[in-house]
This record gives sequence, structure tokens and C-alpha cells, in this order.
Amino acid sequence: MPVILITPRQIRAARGLIGWTQADLARAAKISRATIAAIEKNDANPTPDVRKKISEVFDDAQVEFLPQEGVRFRGPTIYLDDQPGANRRLLEDILTSSSEFKFRQNINEILIYGLREEDSENSVGDYLPEHIERLEQAGLQEKILCGSSTSNFVAPLSWYRKLPTLNAIQSPIHIYADKVALVQWSPKEQVFVLENKPIADAVRSMFNQIWNKLREIKLRNEE
Repeated sequence: MPVILITPRQIRAARGLIGWTQADLARAAKISRATIAAIEKNDANPTPDVRKKISEVFDDAQVEFLPQEGVRFRGPTIYLDDQPGANRRLLEDILTSSSEFKFRQNINEILIYGLREEDSENSVGDYLPEHIERLEQAGLQEKILCGSSTSNFVAPLSWYRKLPTLNAIQSPIHIYADKVALVQWSPKEQVFVLENKPIADAVRSMFNQIWNKLREIKLRNEE
């Protein structure tokens, strides 16, 4: 995908799209209103740092810049992987996307609702502990909501909390970066991914409300 240099007209159009004044953009990007005004009048050549700040602010607002000075809201992206190895590719995307998200947003958590580790082990085998190790090396960690009868813990115990009940056919839901992914194990392994920041943020908030109400898991000899 080509790199698009945002033009002064695109900045004005993007502000209009989300109803921002120059002062609103300046506040969000942490630069002066005079700088915004000069850029929009084409009286200033912004530094790479200023360009980056403006781009990130609009990116967070779900504004997308297109060739030929186009501007639009970024809609949700939905894709399906129903080919063999779908879950392994999901784990690889979780590592890559979460590492980038940690760098941009300083959030290092991957959230998983309704996971049974035996399903993951059946799917990817020895790759699972390797995946956990790579997450730790990247400074990432998971929060895993599992069933009350779970006794198989592949990741560090502190990464798990038990739900009072869990439907036997629950498909695990992964929330990471700006994505929500659903893994379906049968009749064949499939992964559905929705990429949209507002939706991911909403699901992340709901997950954390549940997580915060549950106790940490202790080994029997620690209780």
C-alpha cells in the first residue's frame, strides 16, 4: 500500500469530517493552533514529528486518508480464515499486532474469553508454549478467562482467572490491538477477525469488568 502524504486540504477535510476546530486538532495532537493554521494555509512545512502527531490523532479518530486527497471514515474490516493452520496464523497475528499496539498505545495485554487450552494444544501442538515464550520476550501478557474446571495451564498461572460457568461449546474470543477474533473449532477450524478500534475498545472494557470481579487462581498448597 503506498504511503500517502497528508495535504493541507485533507487536514481541513478530516477536521470537518469529525467536527473539529483547529484548536481541537491542536489540543489532540499537542501542538499549537498557530502551527495547524499555518499548515492548512500551506504557509509551513511541518516536521516529520508534527506530521506523525497529526496522522496518529486522525488514525485514532478512525479517519482514513486516500490517494488524490480523499478522506473518509475507516469502516470495520472483517475477514475469515478457514484454511488449515488458521489458529496458528491467528497466534502469529496476535504477536505482531500486539507488539505494534504496545509501541503505539503502551498497552501490552491480549485478552481471551472462554479458552480451553486443550483445544489450543490440539490445534497447534508444540507451537503453543513457543508462542507464550515469544509473547513474554516481547513484553506482552495474556488475560485468560477459562472455565471453572480448568486444570491445564500452559501460560503463567497469573494470566488466568476462572469463570463461574462456561458453555461447553464456547468459542474463544481474542481481543488484541484494534481487533476482535473468534475461533471456531468445529466442524472445522475457522478464525473470524473484526478490526475496528471502537468495537475492540468496547469489548476490551467489558472483558476487564468481568476480569476485575474474579479472584486470582491459587495452587492448592498456596491456599
